[in-house]
Order: sequence, then structure tokens, then C-alpha cells
Amino acid sequence: MSYTQAKNFSKHPEKYGTGIPAGVIASEASNNALTGGALIPLVSLDIPGDSTTAVLIGAFTLQGIQLGPLFIGNEPLAWRGMMVSLLLANIFMFVVIFFAIKYIVKVIYVPKYILYPVIIVMCVVGSYAINYGRMFDVWTFLIFGVFAWLIVKIKLQIPSLLIGFILGNQLEIYFVKSLESFGTFTIFFTKSFIAWTLWALIFISVAWSLVLGAECSRKEAESCTERKKFYE
Repeated sequence: MSYTQAKNFSKHPEKYGTGIPAGVIASEASNNALTGGALIPLVSLDIPGDSTTAVLIGAFTLQGIQLGPLFIGNEPLAWRGMMVSLLLANIFMFVVIFFAIKYIVKVIYVPKYILYPVIIVMCVVGSYAINYGRMFDVWTFLIFGVFAWLIVKIKLQIPSLLIGFILGNQLEIYFVKSLESFGTFTIFFTKSFIAWTLWALIFISVAWSLVLGAECSRKEAESCTERKKFYE
């Protein structure tokens, strides 16, 4: 979206797609702003805005901190710490990247058969050490690693799965509470404006995802056909 808006407002939109710096800056600026924006629904509603904040929910839960509308009032130190951390992180990243980017970028030249084993070993060590040496955590890491690899192969969206995994427990609890309070499924289909608005947003999001998926599949098929004709 950031790239598209930058292209629409540019005096030379025809240069976009050729590596023009303005296009790269627009995309990276929005990418860096993503985490700060995703924290808003996390802190205010206890709903993760992306996969990173979905992991943060688990971290806060382990520390006994409850997110939501009362978070700022109940946990002022944690809230101030988050704000100061975001500010310092941006300053620190600017300094580090500005002076060290020409060296950091060389990591792409490291062969995968060297880089991947190092990453796996670090992940295993971290899983083993996080709870003072429990092999259960290591096996859990390996099992979910294989599971994630299968998800990528069948082209499922990992962030959606992660958010569902984090929020699934709360969904089940409040679903059962609703049934216990009203004793019928019709409570989810009341004439409440909020209820019908939520249902409409759900159907629109699902339909939009299906349309985008079909469009991407069509473009991918066309691209494959063009490459095949080129090689022939």
C-alpha cells in the first residue's frame, strides 16, 4: 500500500519498478512502522496486529501481565517501558544500520549450507536453555518446525495460524461462557448492530481473501505460461 501510494503521488510513476530509491524507501518505511502500529490493537484490545505481536501475547502471559483496556492503568511501568524501548530501538537501529549496513548486507553471500545449520543450532540451544534444560522444549521446537515447513509447502498463511493459535484458548472460553449464559446459539445471531457488523466484516474478509487468492493464482499461472513459452 505504501509503495502504491508513493507511485500515485510521484511525478515520475513510470520509473517505479525499476529500482528507483523512492519506491524502496516507501516500502521499507512502512515495513519498519508495522510493529508500532500492530501494538495498538494488542495493548488496547488484547488482539495481535501481526505475527510478532501474537508472540508478544505469550510473553506477557508468562510474566502475568494482562493486556486490554485496563493495561495502561494497571501496568504503568510496563507501558512506559514499551514506549521508551520503541524510541530507543529506532535510534539504535538507525545508528547501527547507517554505519554497518555495508557489512551486514554481506550475510547474503554466506552459503545456505553454512548459515542454516548455525541458525538451527542457535534455536535448539535457546529452546533447551529457556526453561533451564528441558528436552521437552527442544522436541516441541523440532515438531513445530516440521509443522511450519509443511504449512509453507501447502501455502497456508503462518501469521493467521499463529494468531488463531494464540487466541483460540480465549475464543473457546468466551464461547462456552456465552452458551452457559444464554443456553442457545441464537445469541450469536441477534439483531444487535454490533453482532451483524462483525458478521459482515467476517464474510467480507473471507470473500476478499478468496478473490485475492484466485487473482494471485491466475497471475502465477500466466507467469508460468509465459516462462514456458520463453524457454520453448
